[in-house]
Amino acid sequence: MTGATIWAGPTCTPQPGWLLVTGDSVTATGTQDTPAPPAATMIDLAGCHILPGFVDTHLHTTVVGWQTLGVDGSAWTDLGAALAAIGAAAAADPHAPWLLCWNARPFRWPQRRLPTAAELDAVAPGRQILVSGVDVHRGAVSTQAMRTLGLTTLRAQAGDVTRDRRGRPTGEIWEQAYGEALARALADAPGDPAQLTRRALDRCLSLGITHAHEAYVAPQHHERMLRLAAAPAPRLSWAVGSGAGLLSPAPGPAGAPDGAYGASGREAKLFLDGGDRCAVCLPTRALGRLTYEAVRETVAARHPGPLRDALRRRSTVHGRQLHLEYLRYSDAELTGLLAGYLEAGIRPRLHALGNLAVRQAATALRSAGAPAGAAVIDHLVLLDAATVDLVAGSGAWATFQPGFLSTFGPQIVGGGTDRYLTVLGGRQLLDAGVPLTLASDHPAGPLDPLGNLRLAVHRTLPDGRTIQPAQAITPAEAVRALTTTAAASLGAPGAGGLTAGEPADLAICDGDPFTPGTRVTQTWVAGRRVWPA
Repeated sequence: MTGATIWAGPTCTPQPGWLLVTGDSVTATGTQDTPAPPAATMIDLAGCHILPGFVDTHLHTTVVGWQTLGVDGSAWTDLGAALAAIGAAAAADPHAPWLLCWNARPFRWPQRRLPTAAELDAVAPGRQILVSGVDVHRGAVSTQAMRTLGLTTLRAQAGDVTRDRRGRPTGEIWEQAYGEALARALADAPGDPAQLTRRALDRCLSLGITHAHEAYVAPQHHERMLRLAAAPAPRLSWAVGSGAGLLSPAPGPAGAPDGAYGASGREAKLFLDGGDRCAVCLPTRALGRLTYEAVRETVAARHPGPLRDALRRRSTVHGRQLHLEYLRYSDAELTGLLAGYLEAGIRPRLHALGNLAVRQAATALRSAGAPAGAAVIDHLVLLDAATVDLVAGSGAWATFQPGFLSTFGPQIVGGGTDRYLTVLGGRQLLDAGVPLTLASDHPAGPLDPLGNLRLAVHRTLPDGRTIQPAQAITPAEAVRALTTTAAASLGAPGAGGLTAGEPADLAICDGDPFTPGTRVTQTWVAGRRVWPA
């Protein structure tokens, strides 16, 4: 391949030159001043950039596939628009066992909430309905769905099922309750799970993703994933969690199947906090600012939703700190679980959005005696300097999603949290010596790797504002975090980048990957062009 800019070696340093592929591997690279060697096939890629194939270490293809069969709520602007669309969808498909609605963004609606069961019943009487938030951590169900799921007053799980003043579930569900509702709905829904996941993986290939790491798989679906992983592209690996649902407590090492998990080793997923309900520690002085911002948004929206949403947060004051108390494990429970997984040779992957959860993750890893590189902390959306130091001391990999700036950045800025904490602090983590990888967490974040690279470097919100520009990382750092470092975090092929002896997994772009409008035009896995096929 000649005439292109090659992002070469483990440092992903861009240089004009050529790349030689023999069989499934890179044989050599050279600069434009070095003559290209003879080859059976010469491909002129003038003006293109060749990057190592993108390794997305956190996405949910097993969920994304199902979204093609449901109602997309990403464009709903308020509660009324949502209910109108749900009613129309129910009328158009009167026999579906479940009406699945996806990607709702209630944090952008004036009401700041999803529909109640009564409201869903009014537009689609007698139907089983599940409305999912874009973060896949909260939802709303109809009365018939609550009956099917057993969400009665007696069986509702504390904290994860919203109740009215008389103690009756309203239809709003969070975290574990939502995850188990989703599992039941997908089990009943028509469609071939393997085929739907395969479609999602094919979309990954079209964007230059050569290795997709599924962030959660139920143990009972492990064999299905092994069959999918037998396909030559993309490389596929996964973490397992609870068989009950995406967000249920981890069962411990006994619940993890033996053997390799596709293109990586054994891995287990643990959720330390939630999505919107993430565990955060703020200075007490933040209380006034957060209240002010909620009142300001309430006035702007001409609806009490923003203030009501702020007031129902589970918050306590500890000395000079304000805690949002959404940790899912006690410290002792978490340390014991981690020790068990580590002893069994299983890599823990810890979901921790807020700094309180990140702090718990790092501290528990050290208490459990985790060696460097033995665990991954995911998300790290809100940080402070002391917590970053704990992460560095834990030896864990850190995976964060710059695409969250487009999905959730306005919500974070609108609430004022960015005044007190670092938001997706890539620079802070790298400067502390934390090995950093980028991922999408699709569908919660955008899947496009090029867009995520640009957000890591430019840190722009949808309205064009820049958030905490000092946290930007360089283009080469961003590319490494989405390619070589990402592969290393999984113990997977590709950690050496585009250099002799490494697999020829390539993302070929029609220009500079950091220029808007540039797109992936070819994807290669193991020396073979797999997209376009």
